[in-house]
Amino acid sequence: MVNGERVFVFSGEFHYARLPNPELWRDVLEKYKANGLNAVSVYFFWSFHSPRKGVYDFTTPARDVQHLLDIAKDVGLFVIARPGPYCNAETNGGGLALWGSDGSLGKLRTSDETYHQAWLPWITAVDTILAKNQITQGGNVILIQIENELQETTHSATNTLVLYMEQLENATRNAGIVIPTTHNEKGERSESWSTDYENVGGAVNVYGLDSYPGGLSCTNVNTGFEVVRNYYQWFQNYSYTQPEYLPEFEAGYFTPWGGSFYDQCLEEHDPAFADVYFKNNIGQRITLMSLYMAFGGTNWGNLAAPVVYTSYDYSAPLRETREVETKFKQTKLIGLFVRVTQDLLEAQMESNGTGNAVSSTAVYSWVLRNVNNDAGFYTLQQSDTASRAVVTISTTLKTTAGTVTVPNVQLNGRQSKIITTDYHFGSHTLLYCSSDILTYGIFDVPVLVLYLDVGQVGEFAFKSPSTNLSFETYGSANVSTSTGHTNEANSSTSYTRYIYTQAVGSTVLRFSNGLLVYLLDQETAWSFFAPATTANPRITPSEQVFALGPYNVRNVTFSSGVVSLVGDNANTTNLEVYAGPGATTIIWNGIELATKRTAYGSLTGTAPGASDRTIDLPTLSWVVADSLPEANRDYDDSKWTVCNKTSSLSPTTPLSLPILFSSDYGYYPGVKLYRGYFDSTSATSANVTAQGGFAAGFSAYLNGRYVGSNTGNATVGTAWALLEFGNATQYNTSNVLTVITDYTGHDETSTGPGGVENARGLLGVVLHGGNSSLLNFTQWKIQGNAGGSANIDPVRGSLNEDGIHGTRLGWHLPGFDSTSWLAGSPYDGLEQSGINWYITRFNLSIDADLDVPLGIELDAPPGTEASVQLYVNGYQYGKFIPQIGPQTRFPFPPGVINNNGENTISVSLWAQTSAGAKLSNATLFAYNQYQTGFDFDQDWSALQPGWSSDRLQYV
Repeated sequence: MVNGERVFVFSGEFHYARLPNPELWRDVLEKYKANGLNAVSVYFFWSFHSPRKGVYDFTTPARDVQHLLDIAKDVGLFVIARPGPYCNAETNGGGLALWGSDGSLGKLRTSDETYHQAWLPWITAVDTILAKNQITQGGNVILIQIENELQETTHSATNTLVLYMEQLENATRNAGIVIPTTHNEKGERSESWSTDYENVGGAVNVYGLDSYPGGLSCTNVNTGFEVVRNYYQWFQNYSYTQPEYLPEFEAGYFTPWGGSFYDQCLEEHDPAFADVYFKNNIGQRITLMSLYMAFGGTNWGNLAAPVVYTSYDYSAPLRETREVETKFKQTKLIGLFVRVTQDLLEAQMESNGTGNAVSSTAVYSWVLRNVNNDAGFYTLQQSDTASRAVVTISTTLKTTAGTVTVPNVQLNGRQSKIITTDYHFGSHTLLYCSSDILTYGIFDVPVLVLYLDVGQVGEFAFKSPSTNLSFETYGSANVSTSTGHTNEANSSTSYTRYIYTQAVGSTVLRFSNGLLVYLLDQETAWSFFAPATTANPRITPSEQVFALGPYNVRNVTFSSGVVSLVGDNANTTNLEVYAGPGATTIIWNGIELATKRTAYGSLTGTAPGASDRTIDLPTLSWVVADSLPEANRDYDDSKWTVCNKTSSLSPTTPLSLPILFSSDYGYYPGVKLYRGYFDSTSATSANVTAQGGFAAGFSAYLNGRYVGSNTGNATVGTAWALLEFGNATQYNTSNVLTVITDYTGHDETSTGPGGVENARGLLGVVLHGGNSSLLNFTQWKIQGNAGGSANIDPVRGSLNEDGIHGTRLGWHLPGFDSTSWLAGSPYDGLEQSGINWYITRFNLSIDADLDVPLGIELDAPPGTEASVQLYVNGYQYGKFIPQIGPQTRFPFPPGVINNNGENTISVSLWAQTSAGAKLSNATLFAYNQYQTGFDFDQDWSALQPGWSSDRLQYV
């Protein structure tokens, strides 16, 4: 219930942190709304807002939480807030503040007072903002999640987890939050925080269960695809007084370093996935469902935890490039159905099982029945949901007029249907309908929209008094009628059956009582939209316009006969609009279309696309400079931080002293550099152990000479090597061992022993002399990102940079003067171990009415061992490790790239072995192009602060 009204909350997860241009938040959220969602679920990463203890940034563009909430309200979406403090989310440190990665956070996710005092200011700060945006205050925030996936395995009032949840709930309420609290159970693994089950303390108002039942097989599409059929029973057992809530339901899944890239994973996560899995949830009485992820975005600027790489596309229905997948189009058909189907919201479970209400055990059904008016909802799926077979059955339906048997109901492989009985729309009632109902609208007449696969048979009947109707057909589907009778022998009721075989495209039936029925094949239905004429997320059937044809329709205004649509179109398409007889004109993205009226009252025109538009992308030319002068013995490191600690709060055991853990010296994200000094000519080797996360390696140099490396492992976060010094010159004093350590993020707390507190950088270096004797280093120094936690680039944020020479000096920033650099290409690369920095500058001139998702493709010759950082106008927008992979295509959005104007792209190429390294490809490309009414041609200069001479101090 929201403001006293029942509503199906259909939400999608969105991480604003993974899209640093706040104006594109609207782009994403408008596409959520257009594709059937009425809510957005949002993680707020503590790590993203707090560069150092006591500092919280909610004002720079990418961190302006109020702006995000304002956009969500303006678009017309409810908000489910998830402020942590722990999030997981495959993000750096699980979202915990990286300034606590030195071990100072205390005992994580417990009632430990050190941890309590660490997170309390964060929760207070973010919840104070959220409190002002609650629905009770005129905002759109309807739920707030307490913590995340915290398992209550011991039900005791003194359990530290119970006390921790109570601390969080007290802090939440003290900040002014009055809306219901929620939590999400980590799969069906425990029974946590429900007031209906062993409520010893810490319980939330609305229990939630997250579930990822399908996984993500990128190599064999015939694996998996088995739905979970015990959600209903689970909720009946553990939260029977509450609405059934899935706060994270699989809309995609992540892939790891060394795994498959998302472009390889689309076939399994296709429209059938949404059709079967989401309808299965509806059949089990789920009435709050949030898709994770609906849009994944990008792990730019070191946002990733080590379990993922730069892309967080997640095989989500809205791709990382902001393009709408067909999976989202199928999701829309379900979202629009639940948006208007009020009878579903008071339906109870009547029956379920294999062969239930159907003629074959090959089909499983869920039957829900409205407790007030007997409206019925029969969700059908194949008993083996992975099956590719085609099954034809008859169904036995209970209606208020009696029992009806409907033949020729077909389920294709991996297809689901929701068959309805006593379905009320406006002043009309369907006695039954074997086609899926997409939606209905109330205009001058009711308009009902149905869909089926091409060639499938649909059948429906009206409940009296809507009998003996004549109709006209517009389209190619052949519709016949016959008289049907309910199955009761002594009180049989007759009705008129309307039977058709679904044809390609759209067929419209106009009945003699004015009613219109659209019969769409499923793929045509993907291009059907019902943009709302209200910003209220609770949209009634009379507060919408119907549009058929384009790739995407964002919003609509309807005034004085003019239907003005804003949307996106890749190809020129037919556009049909139904808004009632008062509509006379269609405007598409500001263009008035030549319009005709159909015989049944809609308007038609042609919506332009962008397939014939020319996009000129330059061939990149580069300049180059050395970016590892620190390997040289005589490099001046006098400004570096001295490593002088002999103990650490980190749970990681040091392998040598002094402590070399980077967080102990205030360097958290990115590549780190170390210089260790020793006085001896008899050193023979060094045993080096580094820890930078999965896929992170290191390279080492003695007095400027490469002496060894470990180039990382996709499944091991610690890298080790024995460095042999035989080829390096040594001196009596001041020998320098330079070690550069890679970084793929701090661990989430699910990674033992300490999650975010697991050390990064060097764990230890042991120096060996002749006869295996141990020698001592006289001093160690460390260098990381420029300024450490000072956050010298607050717009891009404290996570964006690393310790590589070029990054520290700001070579990645717009405005840096590289005119004195020599021409040089990453295609030439390095012939030995080291780091080269490459810069290219170019101008783009893309038409203002086009959305052109851009990217760069990087590749390297087979056998290359390297670590490559990509910067686009100062934003770290890619990490490419060719020997591990899988990512080679790196998209970047408008605002990071300038569609019109100058751009700077930088690449740091770290050859990790003596073999050197080069790239075989570094090419700009366009994923697609769309004619659009969204304003992508803006001045993004505020998002791209440039170089200043202050950078020179960070040598």
